Amino acid sequence: MTRIFISLITCAFLFAVSCSNDENKKTRNNDNISENVLDYVQMDSPNSFIPLGIKISAPEDSLNAKYFIINKDIAEIDFDYMNNSYIYRASKNSNNLLSFYGDYKNSGKNFIEDDINVEYNISSNGEKFTLWRIDDIYYILSSKAEDDADLTNLSSIYIKFINNK
Repeated sequence: MTRIFISLITCAFLFAVSCSNDENKKTRNNDNISENVLDYVQMDSPNSFIPLGIKISAPEDSLNAKYFIINKDIAEIDFDYMNNSYIYRASKNSNNLLSFYGDYKNSGKNFIEDDINVEYNISSNGEKFTLWRIDDIYYILSSKAEDDADLTNLSSIYIKFINNK
């Protein structure tokens, strides 16, 4: 009888431990999901980025421009320009910007514009993006455009515009 009792206690103990371990895993997984949730707040104009210390805008001839502040430190503009869709982001934190692109690799097509080093990268899902820094702000322009020249030319226009302010 004592053996059965000890066996039942042992089984109950092992069951309780295994259940609590699964609960810890669920909690950890939920924590990871919540860390990856982005707080997008749509804005009415690029003037909304001024409190972030960031001045960016869509090109004059662009269409469908939408403005967002993400996680209170990233300015984003989504727009269409010359038959391509673009996302233009800026932040004082490069890690936050790069987190959108997951695993990415440098394409080797880096260039220099107005003495600014511009990295040309490709994400694992095929999205191309350029990354540069002016003063304390990092900028990324991304697109799935087929023609590399479209992305690099628009990046160059933005860099010249930022440097001439």
